[in-house]
Amino acid sequence: MSAASTPARTADPSEPAAPRPAAAARPDRTGPLTWVQQEWLPEQPDAQKSSHEDNQFRQLDIAPLGLGPVRSAVRAVLARHEVLRSRIVGLGPQAHQAVDPVDPGWEQVLETTALDVWDAAVAAARRTSFRLSRQWPLTLLAGTEDRHGRVSRIAMVVDHWAADGLGVVALLDDLTAALQAAALGVEWIPAGPVEQPIDLALWESATPAGADHLERSVAYRRQQFERLKRGLGDHRPSPGGGPLPGGTRLGFPGCTLTSVRLAEAATVVADRLRVPAAAVFLAAFSTAIGAAEQVGIVGTFMLSANRLTPAALRSVRNAVMSAPVVLAVSPPGGFAETVVNAAAQQLQGLRYANTAPHLKHAVTEEVLGDLRHSGVASAIFNFMPESALRGDRVPAIVRDAPCDVIEPMPVRGTAAERMVMVTLREDRVTITLRWREDTSWQQHAEPMLRYTADLVLHEAAPGPRPPVFGG
Repeated sequence: MSAASTPARTADPSEPAAPRPAAAARPDRTGPLTWVQQEWLPEQPDAQKSSHEDNQFRQLDIAPLGLGPVRSAVRAVLARHEVLRSRIVGLGPQAHQAVDPVDPGWEQVLETTALDVWDAAVAAARRTSFRLSRQWPLTLLAGTEDRHGRVSRIAMVVDHWAADGLGVVALLDDLTAALQAAALGVEWIPAGPVEQPIDLALWESATPAGADHLERSVAYRRQQFERLKRGLGDHRPSPGGGPLPGGTRLGFPGCTLTSVRLAEAATVVADRLRVPAAAVFLAAFSTAIGAAEQVGIVGTFMLSANRLTPAALRSVRNAVMSAPVVLAVSPPGGFAETVVNAAAQQLQGLRYANTAPHLKHAVTEEVLGDLRHSGVASAIFNFMPESALRGDRVPAIVRDAPCDVIEPMPVRGTAAERMVMVTLREDRVTITLRWREDTSWQQHAEPMLRYTADLVLHEAAPGPRPPVFGG
């Protein structure tokens, strides 16, 4: 049966998308998980009640196009990217991935809905908790605008295990190009080869080059942790954080700040120092942690895109790993130096972020011990630039947020113990803190957020007095 001849499924906007079984055909191939896939592997792939909170989403508006060409384009994209038709087989250390054939399973991922119920259908699709051993990690929603069933809008929902922000942008680019080719009635010629997860996993686990990289990346982490521990001296972690007793449930509050002038200030500082804007915010937030915890050195974990080749950049997959950044807290007048140091460590992190999770956790535990769950050694820093947000419209809560006002976020049921997310768009920046309620951030989050902003603003346009934490 051709891609154009079978009708797409119709979405029900009243309920979250139900799990759909993958194709019953034998897999095209099976193989190990990449280190990144191991890092993000759910404990129970078929019981992720809240996994939808981390789903990746993008939306694409197109010139009205018949459903047949849309289906052809979707099939071509799924044939190109193996992770979109992969399932997790087994649990824990025994888990591996199975890549299913394109046919007939690709028909299960595409649904249609009328544009007059589009918002409700998208909301339902975004609430999908993918059952990763039984279904592919992708839902595509096609919005039809008239009685002829022509498609003018497509939404993509991908489980975070399968794709990160840059991965879903790669999906957006490929689907856009495939749709353009289908509209013209010509064959889609992709931009170039892509890195498939199984191929990367085999390089990591079964080649001398992969073993050499692993040795260097673990040594880099050890070096960073030892420098942090020496700098902290006899510092003792504040209460809170770490593993919870069985059955204990705690919430994850948050707070957020949106600012136009802060985005402008960060750009001024970055341009002056010739560093990425991410380094400005990383330095500022590390300094804020140091002020809150009253220490002179701080370790954070910077999330790294971990895409070092053209094939990796074109790949739809999750490539995010964390790399340790250790920064001395800047004295008055020394913030610029901290920014430059942060930028240098970002470059090193790009090289060494990709690491086998079991060795990464082992060296962290060995060197840091009780410090590993403390406020000075556990915060995750995530930076999202405009380039990684194509197809993701500014949420109303951000678009309509009052500028330069710290506002509380809804409490989540799951999150990292301590995390800061910086989203830098063309006209504004949004900084969001999220923490477990038994940590020191319950007390310090809002002052840290305000101090972070004050540091950047002061560096861009120095005033008579430097900013003061809590002032």
